[in-house]
Amino acid sequence: MERTVAEFVADQLAAWGVEAVYGVPGDAILPFIDAVETHPQLRFYGVKHETAAAFMASASAKLTGKIGVCTATSGPGVANLVNGLADAKNDRAPVLAITGQVETYNFSTNYKQYIDQGMLLGPVTGYSGLVIHEEAADEVTITALRSVVTGRTPAHIGVAADLWSQKIKGKGMVRPFEPFLQTPVQSSPETIAAAINLLNAAERPAILAGRGVGDNGDLLLELAEKWQSGIALTMPAKGRLPGEHPLVMGGLGEGGSEASTAMLNEADTIFMIGATWWPEPYLPFPGRVVQLDILPENIGRNTPVTYGLVGRVEEVLPVIGEGLKPRERPAWYGRLTQLKSDWSKRLAGEKTAAGRPVPPARLVDALERVMANDAVVALDVGDHTVWFNRIFSGTNQTVLVSGNWRSTGFGLPAAIGAQVTAPGRQVIALVGDGGMAQSLAEFSTAVRYRLPVIVVVANNGYLAMEKDRMQLADMAYEVTSLTNPDFAKFAEICGGIGYRVEDSDELDRVLQEAVQCGEPAVVDVLTAAPVFPGLLDQEEKKEKILQKH
Repeated sequence: MERTVAEFVADQLAAWGVEAVYGVPGDAILPFIDAVETHPQLRFYGVKHETAAAFMASASAKLTGKIGVCTATSGPGVANLVNGLADAKNDRAPVLAITGQVETYNFSTNYKQYIDQGMLLGPVTGYSGLVIHEEAADEVTITALRSVVTGRTPAHIGVAADLWSQKIKGKGMVRPFEPFLQTPVQSSPETIAAAINLLNAAERPAILAGRGVGDNGDLLLELAEKWQSGIALTMPAKGRLPGEHPLVMGGLGEGGSEASTAMLNEADTIFMIGATWWPEPYLPFPGRVVQLDILPENIGRNTPVTYGLVGRVEEVLPVIGEGLKPRERPAWYGRLTQLKSDWSKRLAGEKTAAGRPVPPARLVDALERVMANDAVVALDVGDHTVWFNRIFSGTNQTVLVSGNWRSTGFGLPAAIGAQVTAPGRQVIALVGDGGMAQSLAEFSTAVRYRLPVIVVVANNGYLAMEKDRMQLADMAYEVTSLTNPDFAKFAEICGGIGYRVEDSDELDRVLQEAVQCGEPAVVDVLTAAPVFPGLLDQEEKKEKILQKH
């Protein structure tokens, strides 16, 4: 069967489970977009900006573990993908970027929109291939797909504009998905047994769980109960466990739970599970760390470890659980209970704080109460993220973040990608006014495709985290102030539903209406901007470190 290059690439994507392609139409990719849009298994989602397209693909990949795909035209189109691809690379999300390039006879000239795409995207991809002959389309495409799956990192295919419509004569057979590529490395039974011995020797055990825990919250709780260990959570792991469980100490880092920080500092053995982030300002390197991760290169990535285990959480944790010896640790268990109790009492007052504008802790608590048990929460970067980390408890939600790259503007596009990928789940974006402004146009994308995302804007009129730091350093912090539109009215102009909250008394009613409306909606909440929790403590610790050196 003869296919054009565009048709072959579309067929190959479908064969590997891709269902959605996000992008902005442009001259150098029009045949490819047509092939996607007319394919029975694929759908093209036209967005407003290529950065948002890459964020959508990244969020989809983070949510499902499957390949997310974005596309862009030559020149500025491909340049706009860099930010979203950097997010995917830093969080090990399997994303494939497909771009158009100028015609082959214009390579390495001063022709409009020409740039060496391989050099441009090299730092944010694990593989970048260029199709300059139709007979190479199959091998380049398969190489890119295999790189995405095995490396869990973005890959890129560039196709010259004059090749998309060329027929592939000699090759072009679509290869089925190769599931063996996802076979993980796993530590030997002897290695796991040695780790169990270390864990059994613990007097004050603690667990630090990250995004790699996935849907294995029940296994994690079983392990913690048997080991009598508390659990601290990195941001992407929040919601994976019921936050009200007595052994779940809460989040970690800026604005995180003081109970988590105290537990980890006092523990003699820490079991890191699916986590790579080590919050050094809050947690100097302790004596003994055992780390479990699916990727060997993540072991000891950000802090030295005593012992490393490689494998799937769902396969390794049951083995470790069987090997742990039941043992009472009354003093340590009592300490964990006290830490949890003290922290819960401290938060109780923050959650019920009232006022005009709305206290940010009150906003997060109210949002959690109207949230579905299995909701997807897309967090933008900003002051609201700190309050979410501090207040949000969770049941079985999935939290999507721009983890290591931390790009403002991630939240709304991520929510759109999540809603496309999981149409049956409630999807909520919690964004600051700065992040909302950066991706504002994409709300009209949600309206265009009738995606019922709920966008909650923590609108405090500032880039608040930057304001706090500048204010504490006696800098001219007014430069961080923002000139915002009425986000609720903007939503209505786009064809969605807009709500505006100015007082905490209105909050619960409006949020309840928003999550039940079944339409794309923006809830513009005027919020206060107090100095975020932990900042003063963090600055003091940094100062002490600088003084030592």
